Amino acid sequence: MKLVIDENIDREVFRHVLREAFYPTTEIVLQVKNYLDKNFAKTEIDDIGENGYPIKVKSAVLLSDKKQALKNLQPRELLMLLDDKFNKMITDESDRKKFLKQIIRDWFDDKISKEGVLSVNLLK
Repeated sequence: MKLVIDENIDREVFRHVLREAFYPTTEIVLQVKNYLDKNFAKTEIDDIGENGYPIKVKSAVLLSDKKQALKNLQPRELLMLLDDKFNKMITDESDRKKFLKQIIRDWFDDKISKEGVLSVNLLK
């Protein structure tokens, strides 16, 4: 069997592969990280866990222009805010949410490198 790939088919295959694979660039990572660093502070708040005992939950504090605390946001609320803010940066909703969830995890744990590299290569 012989398969002939002309220039037009080659372009279509290339576009399809690029559309299917999402690899966040360091520029995008740094842009979101800088937004988080500038507008939020990391903290932990007390909560009650599923077992009924007190636990510490990671939280982000939305800051005013003068760096005053405005509101505590749990990670899912922070995700919704970031999803709204950066919805045009990554058009595929599934990829965008995976990316932002990983950014939030790494931001809370200080795992985003100065170069904009996340702690994982594969977004789940």
